[in-house]
Amino acid sequence: MTLFKALATVVGTAIGFGIVGTGIGAFLGKFCPDFFRVVMPPLRGVDNFDPLGLGIGLGLVNGLLWGLIVGVLVVAIVSGKEILMSRKDRRGDDQA
Repeated sequence: MTLFKALATVVGTAIGFGIVGTGIGAFLGKFCPDFFRVVMPPLRGVDNFDPLGLGIGLGLVNGLLWGLIVGVLVVAIVSGKEILMSRKDRRGDDQA
C-alpha cells in the first residue's frame, strides 16, 4: 500500500464516519432530545441547552475519532498482509 493510499484510506474513513456520526447525532437531537438528558445526568437541571447542537457536535467528534481508528486499523492490516506476502514471495523465489 502506498503512502497516498494509506492516507486516503484514513482520511476517507474519518470523513465518512464523521458524516454518519453527525447525521445520527442530528437525528437524536431533533427527534429524541430527552436522550441527552437521560445519558448525561448534569443536563437534567439545565433548561437552555440545545439538543440538536449537542447531538451534531458529539456525533461529529465521535464519528471522526472512530473513523480514524478504523482507518488506521485497516491500513495496518492491509500493510501487514502485503509485507507477509512479499516475504513469502521472496522465499519462494530463492528456492527456485
